[in-house]
Amino acid sequence: MNMHNIPVLVTGATGKLGRHLVTALLDAGARVSIATRDPARAMTLWSDAEIDYRCADLSDAATLHGLFNGIDTVFHLASHSPPAHSLHLYDAPTHWTVTALGTRNLVASIATSAVRKVVYASSVKVMGDAVAARGRPVTERDMPQPDTEYGRAKLAAERSVLALGRDVAKHVSVLRLPLVYGLSNPFEPNQDNVARMLAAIARRRFPPWPRVDNHRSAVHVNDALRALLLLATDSRASGQIYLVTDGRPYSTRWLYEQMCVALGRPLPRWVVPLWTLRSAATFGSLLEQVSGRVMPLNREGLAKLLGDAWYSSEKLQRELGFIAEQNLEQEIVRMVAKINQQRADGCQPKFKCVYF
Repeated sequence: MNMHNIPVLVTGATGKLGRHLVTALLDAGARVSIATRDPARAMTLWSDAEIDYRCADLSDAATLHGLFNGIDTVFHLASHSPPAHSLHLYDAPTHWTVTALGTRNLVASIATSAVRKVVYASSVKVMGDAVAARGRPVTERDMPQPDTEYGRAKLAAERSVLALGRDVAKHVSVLRLPLVYGLSNPFEPNQDNVARMLAAIARRRFPPWPRVDNHRSAVHVNDALRALLLLATDSRASGQIYLVTDGRPYSTRWLYEQMCVALGRPLPRWVVPLWTLRSAATFGSLLEQVSGRVMPLNREGLAKLLGDAWYSSEKLQRELGFIAEQNLEQEIVRMVAKINQQRADGCQPKFKCVYF
């Protein structure tokens, strides 16, 4: 995946995945530009790197004029990120404004530029929870049925990108990402969901989980980055949609057990009954309606912890030879090692809501 001296532009560069992608592109020798509404803030993230900061707002088409001058490849990661304490993370109306309409503006600008390649980082949320709960891994052949504003906006953005490839014969591809882990550790203020769960278990704030055999897919950030770069550099990816996972479905109970073992903690002899969890989740949802504040557990969060979100990356492996190099079992061990080291340095992880 040779990116040496290739001029690339990244949208959404200041997000969790975007920061990792920028670093990976710099390490690969690419000439990196960033599209951001706040160049001054972005500069603080890579103060020692040679990066071209370009001011742009995807929701304002006028700001995109000249944005792609001198650019060969665009990695489009930008989307709306509501505050973590929002009650309706996936149904904010601004998802459509930023993700769907913003991508439409971006595509229109790229169409008249010399950009040759576009890779869009989408989400498995375009499939919808009903599709992901069919008792088998979802593939690219399954028809999307998004059930949130976020999923609908992502699907519209995908279609805009793919239409660009058909209409003006550019290399375009879409990568649908599941839960991405390895983005952070339990001591960071904006943790990924796996890190949140580990932090909660480490502080004994996660209940002994019932033995429910659900299936949830995930991918390590490094493998997600490898897949994005592969789609940008392999001509066979043009016009295609791919799902990426680490190849291993996980149950919430399995995660709980692995984290307890890694922390050196015996597994409890008892588990919280499902009816107790459901009652607590119902009460949490009612409290949210009254207080307007996010509760540690609500009906939506419990559905995610108990339900399936199972996807297959077989197409990516078959067509492009992609094989994930990381898995959650390894990542849990690494995170616990960080916890032990940072505790020795006087730090303590902070607990947050655990919604997958």
